[in-house]
Amino acid sequence: MNKININEINNPMKWNQYIAVMKENQDNLKRISNKVLSDINLKNKVTELKKKLENSSIMILTEDFCPDSLFNLPIFILIAELIPSIELNIFKRSENDYLNKEFISNGLDRIPAVLILNKDNQIKYKWQEKPAKAYKAQEEILKKIKNVKGISESDIKKKYYYESEIQYKNNLWIETINEIHKL
Repeated sequence: MNKININEINNPMKWNQYIAVMKENQDNLKRISNKVLSDINLKNKVTELKKKLENSSIMILTEDFCPDSLFNLPIFILIAELIPSIELNIFKRSENDYLNKEFISNGLDRIPAVLILNKDNQIKYKWQEKPAKAYKAQEEILKKIKNVKGISESDIKKKYYYESEIQYKNNLWIETINEIHKL
């Protein structure tokens, strides 16, 4: 089992600190996180993870611009809020060469990249990017949007975020939790 050298880590942030320093998507992440944090069904599903994840630390490597982080970080925020024995730290990939190399050496080359560690900083579980079912759903969203004549790049992005959020609310947040449960 690989171990993370915590002395090599730069700039760990709690989730609220991370949101406060975001340069892109800050308002969207706040809004989506508030939705997730208040969703009773998601709260109930996350409580099923308590035994599996208690006394763990979760490390997330991400960047502000990442749409997959926008939709999946809120689930990890919810986990940390509902399971008090979990420590959640978020890191910017661009500010952490050591962590970036550790994540890549553990097969996590896309963001958000997530390592769940035991109390001895050994890697218990790893997860990245988005739930498997999101790939097809988001591919269909993009195909539908790009078929609209005369749509601008900024409108494509807005529509993509809007439609993706609907898909996550309908079933992809639950899929993220299910994938974590299956780790």
